[in-house]
Amino acid sequence: MDSKNKTILYYTANQEEPQFEQQIIDDLKKKAGDIPIISISRKPIDLGHNICVGEVPISYTSEWKQLLVGLKAAKTKYCIAAESDCMYPQEYFNFTPTEENMMYNYNNIWMVWKRHHGFYKKYGYCEGAQICDREFWIKRLEPLLPEEWIVYPRTIENILVSKIFKKRREWTGDPVISFKTGNGVSCKTTFDNDSKIKELAPWGKIEDVKKIFNNEK
Repeated sequence: MDSKNKTILYYTANQEEPQFEQQIIDDLKKKAGDIPIISISRKPIDLGHNICVGEVPISYTSEWKQLLVGLKAAKTKYCIAAESDCMYPQEYFNFTPTEENMMYNYNNIWMVWKRHHGFYKKYGYCEGAQICDREFWIKRLEPLLPEEWIVYPRTIENILVSKIFKKRREWTGDPVISFKTGNGVSCKTTFDNDSKIKELAPWGKIEDVKKIFNNEK
């Protein structure tokens, strides 16, 4: 793992159940190894170098602004995203982009809901599973975001998504798990309803993975 040229940016709205998010954080610390972590949160948390932005509005606009704060605080060539409702395989942190000025998205994302008993393959990319050249990321985000912590309407946010990165590349490996707890900005996403499986390597059986919702070991 080349840990010298990357920083993990962990962003959170601090809306998840504390016990649940602590398990996410503990797992992230184990997987990060020597890669430095900058956490950008609405409330102070104990994770790497924490930047508390205060109780700003909860929205995708704020999520991008939190990322921008972290990008500007980092000093490394690349930054890699981590969300408060995702668990990552070790290899997620091992990848280094091969093309300059390009966003790379991890393309093996599986969804887990509280009320559904299975893993479901996600369509498209997850903003919590991507890596990019730090300066290029800043250049793409900064001109599109408001200076103040205001909330764009969802229609504007949907348009903004397509403008941030016009081109993307992908990399892959073992699955990233994205938990839909109902406490995030939205519990909706695109997924393959026919992809349902009960066991997902290397994570194991769905009944064991879902224990994280209830803070069970």
